[in-house]
Amino acid sequence: MNAPLTYVERVAEGLALEAAAFAAQGAVTCLWSPGRRALVCPASLRLKPGFETAKRNSATRGWPLHLRPTGGGAVPQGPGVLNLALAFTADRTFSIEDGYRLITRLIQNAIPAGWATGATPNSFCDGAWNLSLKGRKAVGTAQRIRPVGNRQRRILAHALILVEGDLAAGAAAVDAFHRDLSLGPIDAGVHTTLDRAIPSQRDPMNTLAASLNEIAQRDILRATQHLGRRAA
Repeated sequence: MNAPLTYVERVAEGLALEAAAFAAQGAVTCLWSPGRRALVCPASLRLKPGFETAKRNSATRGWPLHLRPTGGGAVPQGPGVLNLALAFTADRTFSIEDGYRLITRLIQNAIPAGWATGATPNSFCDGAWNLSLKGRKAVGTAQRIRPVGNRQRRILAHALILVEGDLAAGAAAVDAFHRDLSLGPIDAGVHTTLDRAIPSQRDPMNTLAASLNEIAQRDILRATQHLGRRAA
């Protein structure tokens, strides 16, 4: 199932690719980018009061909402967004921190560019394993872990990479969704895209996808084995 970048029309198609990777056996690298814009949020947000109203409002604004099984918060999807999903099986000593280290290091190795790791206040889907360039968030990460028996776990590590395009519209869509759910504000200005932060990068979407695919296929098994031994 390992393949270069897949362009899909709808976000639901990309989420289906990730679900298939998670259900497969062995290590799978999934890279996709959607043609239509949408919001994606963790399924846990369905428990928030007013969720169905917020979902309808988002669709009315032109941002239909999709649910994902990983954690985190709501994010905008659409042209210019690259999704990287790594699905693999590791022993139970492989921690969630190991998963975040793995996927962030793959991105840092694919584009060495002075990345910083850490939270970015007022960003969408903020977390301790964001990757930022010049103080602005360009990558968000999330994970899903499922026991599969034999003292092993199936892991889906996901990164949303802001490669190019209009950040303001997506940030405004998440901000409006947050307001409907009485969540915190989102500020477009704390985000950046790779083509803004690294203007010399040519064809950043396909260049990055090709590099990530090569590095992941070459190193993911070795990396997970190494990290699992270190955590033991």
